[in-house]
Amino acid sequence: MENEIIKCIKERRSIRNFEEKKLPEDVIESIIEAGKYAPSPENRQPWRFIVVTNRQKIKELSGEVKKQIKKILKNKWKWQRRYPELKEADTFLFLKAVANSSKDIIFYDAPAVIFIITKPLVFNIEACSCAAQNMMLAAWSMGVGSCWIGFAKFLELNKEIMQDIGLPEGYVIASCLAFGYPARIPKAAIRKPMTGIINWID
Repeated sequence: MENEIIKCIKERRSIRNFEEKKLPEDVIESIIEAGKYAPSPENRQPWRFIVVTNRQKIKELSGEVKKQIKKILKNKWKWQRRYPELKEADTFLFLKAVANSSKDIIFYDAPAVIFIITKPLVFNIEACSCAAQNMMLAAWSMGVGSCWIGFAKFLELNKEIMQDIGLPEGYVIASCLAFGYPARIPKAAIRKPMTGIINWID
């Protein structure tokens, strides 16, 4: 059974190619408003939002992420307990390629980047993840593309950068989303069949 919400969920894509066009403030506020209506433990609403639309600042943050990745790769033995994926050759080579790329393959030259931040209390990250999904779906319904930026988490390794973008003391990055009008929409990835992912207990 299909309806507009299910249709939006199925059609949404992760966008990594954005138009130069700026996102209007009222569109960004509408996207955040949708995030605010996500479920949260005890209606805690633990999220706060940092919106970056300054292109030069986004470029600087991209460079800082690459800088932190390089530091991790240089001392990979030190970081393997925290990031066990570093033991995998493919992951190491991928991160090396990302860190040394001359292009912005962190935020993909998006015109807007939104950090969802929270205090690291039990279930806060899960609540903020729900808010992030609300925001991506709301954006798609308005013709705006988005992409979850996992690499942005490396920015936490530089406290000065975190203070510079206004991260309050005691807060962490729960998620980071890039937004913009899609320049290209990729084809849908094939989903796993229902029979392989459901265990019915009747």
